[in-house]
Amino acid sequence: MTDTARRSRPLRRRAALAALAALALPAVAALPGCGGGSDRRRAHVRLVNASTGNPQLELRVDDELKHAAVAYGERAAYAEVDPDEPETTVFATGSPTALLRFSPAYANDRWFTVLAYGPAGALRALTLDDNRGEPEANRAVLRVVNAAADAGALDLYLTTETEELATAVPLQAGAAYGAVGDWQTVASGRWRLRATAAGSKTDVRLDLPAVDLASRAIGTLVLSSSAGGVLVDALLLAQRGAITPRANAQARVRLAALLTDSASVTASLGAVALGSGVGSPAVADYVRVAAGPVVPAVAVNGVALVVPGLTLQPGRDHTLLLAGTPAAPRVVLLTDDNTVPRDTARAKLRLVNALADASLVAAMTLDFAPVGGEVAAGAASEAALVVATLAGRIAVTARGATAPLFVATEQVVRAGGVHTVFVAGAAAAAVGILRRDR
Repeated sequence: MTDTARRSRPLRRRAALAALAALALPAVAALPGCGGGSDRRRAHVRLVNASTGNPQLELRVDDELKHAAVAYGERAAYAEVDPDEPETTVFATGSPTALLRFSPAYANDRWFTVLAYGPAGALRALTLDDNRGEPEANRAVLRVVNAAADAGALDLYLTTETEELATAVPLQAGAAYGAVGDWQTVASGRWRLRATAAGSKTDVRLDLPAVDLASRAIGTLVLSSSAGGVLVDALLLAQRGAITPRANAQARVRLAALLTDSASVTASLGAVALGSGVGSPAVADYVRVAAGPVVPAVAVNGVALVVPGLTLQPGRDHTLLLAGTPAAPRVVLLTDDNTVPRDTARAKLRLVNALADASLVAAMTLDFAPVGGEVAAGAASEAALVVATLAGRIAVTARGATAPLFVATEQVVRAGGVHTVFVAGAAAAAVGILRRDR
């Protein structure tokens, strides 16, 4: 073997190892500033934007700009700061007003991540310690941060691809919003990661089939709110290293069978059934389906309908609405906003117009206060923020009608809840359904 071949072999081996490491959460990422003139009397701070409500953020320490225009799902490089001047402010890029102002306990020659999270108007921040020692070979350490404002407490599972949740034990149980979990040591490798509502093994909010944890990896899993409010997305953050966004690949869909004459409805999306032989009027529960283009299979009274293809948005909630008559059914896909109200003393309420007469425009009041107006048939109003009540009066009217189509009293609209009123049927015998969506 020539001297050139001997020299090139270790170079090729190092290149191959580097390529493999890039596929997984790295064990030890390059430490910015180490050796090359780093001041040991300074702290090292970076900003991670995990706030879906703030597209770009900037960070200042002691009123000195350290990071600018950090987009959601991204992180800035570490910047050196004076631990004795720790006042930290976070701004929306381009805004003159600070969203947050706080003074973390920075320390000399230590590494920190400022994790900004939360919805627009309610931004929060956590200061994460990035000084965890690496685990043994063939082990990884992982901690969980629940930064999903709308999801509630979550359980996190790390399992094999085929392991059922019914027999699985959570890696972390009851992860509360805004809390940083303890470091958990796990075997390195490729695992399936699932998050569920706390205490439930069926209410799955995230399912990632292939998450790689390298030997000696040190990572933080950040769970963030999805667009619909119930499902969650993930950010995998390597200590002192890269950030890998893992968006939810699923959506939630429910069937609203609101045809006249007690019509029977069967509907599915691919291999996922939304309902079989559902008698109108009825609103089924949400089920998870793969996001993206789909052609629904729908039958009314056993007769298959020709339904155009639809697109389900990742992380969103949808209602597949069937309205009208069995002879002339209308199929509409609605997008639902199931984010919780920021003012938890109030509630969210909207109207869905599923009246059989497609010319009727509906409006709704709660205790005579307007909630949704000018709602065309097959459409939904924007969710309104309303005063919660345990005995409310809900009325739905149609433009030009001499009397309300539907009136219900003693209705419960709970604080912190999200509610939908569906009005369906013929105008002379309209039916109203109040559903608490969450």
